[in-house]
Amino acid sequence: MAKAEFKIKGIEALKQRLAEKKQAVDNVLSTEFSELGEKAVVYSKENKGYKDRTANLKNSISFAVFKDGKLINTVIGQIPEPDKASGGQEQVQSALDGYAAKPGVVAPTGYTIIVVAGMNYGKYVEDKGYNVLYLTRGFLRDGIKGILQEVLELIKEK
Repeated sequence: MAKAEFKIKGIEALKQRLAEKKQAVDNVLSTEFSELGEKAVVYSKENKGYKDRTANLKNSISFAVFKDGKLINTVIGQIPEPDKASGGQEQVQSALDGYAAKPGVVAPTGYTIIVVAGMNYGKYVEDKGYNVLYLTRGFLRDGIKGILQEVLELIKEK
């Protein structure tokens, strides 16, 4: 008959090591998702498919990162001509806050990254067939895949 023995003192060491790994993963995710948000804003601006008349739409693009439903990072786009936009600069913040407040957008657990265009006519421009944020979806998807690969490598490290 086989006999198995367990050393109880090893459990505390294991708990400590798992807690350290979890903290390392959280640090990487928080940092990388914030960097991805910034890159997504740049990507969106560089891949716009419309004639840029005032630069308000492109510069209104903003992002936010949430962890367990709580905001951990945000960058609000600054429009260059707020006096030419109904709602001015305030509508940029309102667009991000309003989208984040919609049911189901921000996950109650885990990480959420959102990117929005803060001008109320952004959807109209995209509905006309011009890119505002549509291509950013793929960019974010690829970026998240890369981040998850990095986290898997971190977890595998001894």
